[in-house]
Amino acid sequence: MCSFLSEEGLNHECKLCSQTFDSPAKLQCHLIEHSFEGMGGTFKCPVCFTVFVQASKLQQHIFSAHGQEDKIYDCSQCPQKFFFQTELQVSLHF
Repeated sequence: MCSFLSEEGLNHECKLCSQTFDSPAKLQCHLIEHSFEGMGGTFKCPVCFTVFVQASKLQQHIFSAHGQEDKIYDCSQCPQKFFFQTELQVSLHF
């Protein structure tokens, strides 16, 4: 099974930079920030292309406006799907 979370107690570690978070939601918001590095500080919804100035606002939008079926990145090794390519990349099986 894919997992982009590295659980150590209550810590959830980013596999891209090793920063840790106290919840999966905070880690996902951080991964959104990784997805948009170098994009001028804006965050565009990968489903409807609405633009946000905060990663947390995009995260809230995705969960309120789009369901699981809107996830556009499929794992080739399991049935998991992701909204962001960064999430898929860090979930790849080793």
